[in-house]
Amino acid sequence: MAKLPPEIWRIIFANVEDKQTLCNIVATSRQFGPLAEPFLYARIVFPASSSATTVMLENLHKALGAEHSRRPSYIRTLSLSARGKEDRVMIDDILVKTANLKHLQLHVSPFLFPRFFRQGPPFNLTGFYITLSSLDPDLFLFLGSHTTLETLYIAHSSRFSGDIPAFSSTSFPNLKTLTLISVDVDAFLGTAAPIRQLRLQHSSGPAGDAQRMLSVRVLSCPSTDTLVSMFSLFPNIEWLELFSPIEVSTLMDCQYLKLRGIRLPRVLSGPHDMYWAFDALPTLEFVEYTSRGELALERLYRGAIAPTMVQWLCGPGQEWLADWEEDVVHIG
Repeated sequence: MAKLPPEIWRIIFANVEDKQTLCNIVATSRQFGPLAEPFLYARIVFPASSSATTVMLENLHKALGAEHSRRPSYIRTLSLSARGKEDRVMIDDILVKTANLKHLQLHVSPFLFPRFFRQGPPFNLTGFYITLSSLDPDLFLFLGSHTTLETLYIAHSSRFSGDIPAFSSTSFPNLKTLTLISVDVDAFLGTAAPIRQLRLQHSSGPAGDAQRMLSVRVLSCPSTDTLVSMFSLFPNIEWLELFSPIEVSTLMDCQYLKLRGIRLPRVLSGPHDMYWAFDALPTLEFVEYTSRGELALERLYRGAIAPTMVQWLCGPGQEWLADWEEDVVHIG
């Protein structure tokens, strides 16, 4: 087996998901170590909150700081937490070395990263995820100039937040998926973003006339209040996810002309409560709702006498990002 070519071993190591196993391979085998090390460092994810955060950062910083080390170039996904200035300095040093980084997640205050967000990053991100305690101008300048972003998640730690600095009309030319938690969508409406999947929480409607976002096909929001204040901005919605009961008058007011499916994953209901939706929306194909707990979902299809139990092939909470037809199987 040891005589297998390196290409075969790389394929094998690429399918090893357990970090400790990869670490053991790197540490105990001179032959396999150089082949396995790129996969050990490709994805580094720290717990969002951990008492060992600083120690973990110190170990990572030391591992990446060795002279002539290629380890920083292996990192593609990085998720880090910071607790103070010392953590910030280490993360700054880590980030400026990760030239091939694609996905970055930060559980930090932007006050911990004044230097990083003001300097030109060495990487071209496709995914960026951050939780904020304030809307830092340097951060949004950094985001607006990052043309390779395809997925963006911004969460504000409080219910009400200030305005995001306006992005230019050429910002986000490749952005397809956007999640905003306690952050208003206004700043993104006039950009070049071809967003197809949008998730909003605690986002108020725009002030005055606003440019519509015609590319959005999937909208996920917590309540009908958010839906009513936002629906005119996204006239081409095909798939709608809500986490509270919905009334026929709300759907009739919104008048989605292309709506094909509605998910109500936390709404306990039955077929007799759902038939009215098909009368209100002539394009609607199904309504999905909870049957017996959040993991048991049923779909009532147009013209069906009884609902069909379904199971999503993706992880819980990721349904709005999946294909609403191909990534679902009927189990009853």
